[in-house]
Amino acid sequence: MITFLESVLEDYDGWRKTPEQCIFVLPSKRAGSFLKNLLVQKTEDTSFAPRILSIESFVEEISGLQYASTIRLMFDLYAAYSAEEGFKKDSFYEFSRWGQMLLQDFNEIDRYLVNATEFFDYLGSLQEIRHWTPEGTSTPMIDKQVKFWKSLFPIYTRFRDRLEQEGLGYQGQIYRKATAKVGAYLQKHDSFHYVFAGFNALNKSEEYIIREILNQQKADIFWDADSHYLENPVHDAGYFLRTHFASWDYLKTSAPKGVGSFFNAAKTIQITGLPKNIAQAKYTGALIENLLEKDQDTLDKTALILGDETLLNPILHSLPESLTGVNITMGYPLKDSSLAHLFSVLFQIFGDKGQKGIPTKKILVLFSNPFLQEWFLNLGFVHSAVTGRMVRENKPYLSDKDFEYYGLPMELRRLLSLQPYPDPGTIISRFIALLENLQTLYLSSQDLVSVEFLRHFHLLFNQLSELHQTYPFITDTPSLFMLYEQLLEEDTLDFEGKPLEGLQIMGMLESRCLDFETVILTSVNEGVLPAGKSNNSFIPFEVKREFDLPTYKEKDAVYTYHFYRLLQRAKKIYICYNTEPDVLNGGEPSRFIHQLRNDSVLSESIRNNLAAPESGIAPSASESVQKSPSLLAHLAQKASKGFSPTSLSRYIQDPLEFYRKNVLGIRDTLELEETIAANTFGNVIHETLEILYRPCLGHILKPFHLVQMKKLAIEVLPEAFEKHYLKGSKLRGKNLLALRVMEKYLDLFLELEAERIVSQEVCILGVEKELIRELTDIPGFSGPVNIKGTVDRIETVDGELRIVDYKTGRVDPSNLRIADWGTLSEDPGKSKAFQVLCYAWLLQEHMPIPASEFRAGVFSFKRIGSGFQWFGLKTAHNRQDEMITPEMLNQFQGVLKSLVAELFNPEIPFTPPEKT
Repeated sequence: MITFLESVLEDYDGWRKTPEQCIFVLPSKRAGSFLKNLLVQKTEDTSFAPRILSIESFVEEISGLQYASTIRLMFDLYAAYSAEEGFKKDSFYEFSRWGQMLLQDFNEIDRYLVNATEFFDYLGSLQEIRHWTPEGTSTPMIDKQVKFWKSLFPIYTRFRDRLEQEGLGYQGQIYRKATAKVGAYLQKHDSFHYVFAGFNALNKSEEYIIREILNQQKADIFWDADSHYLENPVHDAGYFLRTHFASWDYLKTSAPKGVGSFFNAAKTIQITGLPKNIAQAKYTGALIENLLEKDQDTLDKTALILGDETLLNPILHSLPESLTGVNITMGYPLKDSSLAHLFSVLFQIFGDKGQKGIPTKKILVLFSNPFLQEWFLNLGFVHSAVTGRMVRENKPYLSDKDFEYYGLPMELRRLLSLQPYPDPGTIISRFIALLENLQTLYLSSQDLVSVEFLRHFHLLFNQLSELHQTYPFITDTPSLFMLYEQLLEEDTLDFEGKPLEGLQIMGMLESRCLDFETVILTSVNEGVLPAGKSNNSFIPFEVKREFDLPTYKEKDAVYTYHFYRLLQRAKKIYICYNTEPDVLNGGEPSRFIHQLRNDSVLSESIRNNLAAPESGIAPSASESVQKSPSLLAHLAQKASKGFSPTSLSRYIQDPLEFYRKNVLGIRDTLELEETIAANTFGNVIHETLEILYRPCLGHILKPFHLVQMKKLAIEVLPEAFEKHYLKGSKLRGKNLLALRVMEKYLDLFLELEAERIVSQEVCILGVEKELIRELTDIPGFSGPVNIKGTVDRIETVDGELRIVDYKTGRVDPSNLRIADWGTLSEDPGKSKAFQVLCYAWLLQEHMPIPASEFRAGVFSFKRIGSGFQWFGLKTAHNRQDEMITPEMLNQFQGVLKSLVAELFNPEIPFTPPEKT
């Protein structure tokens, strides 16, 4: 295959005869690297090399100005905006949200040589018309907006003047300046010959410069195009080239160079739909491995083009280990590194003005960052222990005193200190100090990759420090964070390698002028390729049309050309797209895929596939745990201490979960509760009721008791909430609502109690009563087994003994009804009935008063209207017998014995419940 750049060198031999007078101008620097390599291969004798410039460098050279950095442009634009009078100015932070868009519009206006005076006058008049009313009325907001539009021209002029005085400019300004100076430049460089290669869409400035040089017979131009789309008047890939060929005087008399019929050659095109980005990455890795197995040398002529460049990281992790040569042109984005995440968290920590302290959740995220682990180790700081305490004590916000309380090292406390609250300068100095400490540690451990990341961030924060000292606009943390993110967005960590060997991984625009025999394209979806109707501009569509500025239609044509140009010389083409719909990006295959499928020439070469990750039912690994002699011995120790009704109920629901939590003692991972959890909610209610009712033990409830309880509840409930959840923190948000819900629950409960004691005699016999009873004569097990539990409330109502279990969750009457005793140990839905019968059986040996029959039930705070709900046994006549008798307890004791016997049966393993 003869590549486009090779064909340029073959057609133009001036680079051999007078290389020192030859200048190649290409769309990108990347293409220049490949051209330089070709020149080396084709040069037999030692000679001067022709100059190779990208179009941006060439225009910069003509203009005599230098490109200013994006950050510098934003500061100078804000200064020009602030100097304008007549309306209230936004802060620099607010300006930064829209200033980049304004800068982009200035760029477009200048690159397309729009008459700025006419343009801004037209734009201002349009805004006046849009806000005009027959009555002539207006508002301060409308007045401010119209004044802003009217002031754009002075801002634009002042901004350009500030830059030009220092020999700087933004891209559009440099391009406009170059068009004015191209004549003088050509006179000064009269002996040079220019070769323009691989251009397609040109802005007015580029077009003017190239045409001027061509008209003076000082240049050749080579187009990288195919007659397949050039000769089709409606094909977008040839839209710009057809316009050039029809309007340029030079091209009317000279046949276009570089145009061929490459699509007539044999090709294979495989289009594959895959679900989501990770599937595309894995598929691409497998595809490259397959190509590598067939031919080791094929990857030197292969390009992997990322339609969505965020796919780089998963692609890198999916490449086969046997791949030895890879060149990545785009670099690794620093914003995706764990070090970037570290500083993002630190900025968030300082972003809340310190009024409430630092969110504990952010501190826990900070502690887990991998870049800090070496530092913590060096400081002797075991953060896992501190993390456990913070979670257990559940303080949502932390102050400087809390950091001292938890024993954080002084170096870490200095980094996080809020006293006095750090200004941007202090934050930068703290971050630089942290980076220097980390660099020292990672240098000593020879972790050179981490050192390189740290070096980049050190340079970034030094740059931030200079900007902060130079410009007075950075006055708060959000502004500083915005600048940090802008600098970070532009910075990448370059990959090292041989740039012209092995697999080439690049973005679509980097592929300009380059040709490969095998092309792999990812993310060929609408909204990605092409990007779609993105309107990142203040300029309305109709104004762009009026002044001949590009719209999304022209941008779509640009990507259409890049897509087809990439395919025209390739022999094997693999196109991947995401099959899953995306709310933001559409998700359907790109229109480019539909065009290929309907192309009269290419459709015959296409194979369509749908692929998905291999899936299936994995062989079920046995999750059961056999009961070894040592396990049974350990279980016997647990039994002698006592099983609770809750633990036995857990065994009924999930024996394997009982094994993990009650035998091995594995507890759920503690998590910081930003809002109160359900179990903590229940603990607060239980403790409050215990405190309220304990003074009434042994007494018959009277109205004055309830009055006292209501008054006391106002103090007791917040104290219990503080003890179990807040732990010194302020009450706000959802937690405040939770407290109000508890207050309402208690108020309604006490009102029900007040109504009840009017017609019934209620005597409190026990509150949070701890009970224990031995279970004997267990089949197959001779050791002691104790059942223990805490009864929330024991009372008599008109002499009838009752036990009550408080539930803050929902309990339905059906949960407490049984028809068959066997269901208690078989049906997890009867766990509430099982628990209250356990309490009833425990109470049988500890009767506070003689009673042959009594009730046991629950009070559900989520069903307050249902009142007390009692256990009931369905009789033969389908009646509910709510009175618990000794015979019923004997029946339940049999259930308990069978359950515990099963628990100690070595032939029955701990297994998870069957899935239904």
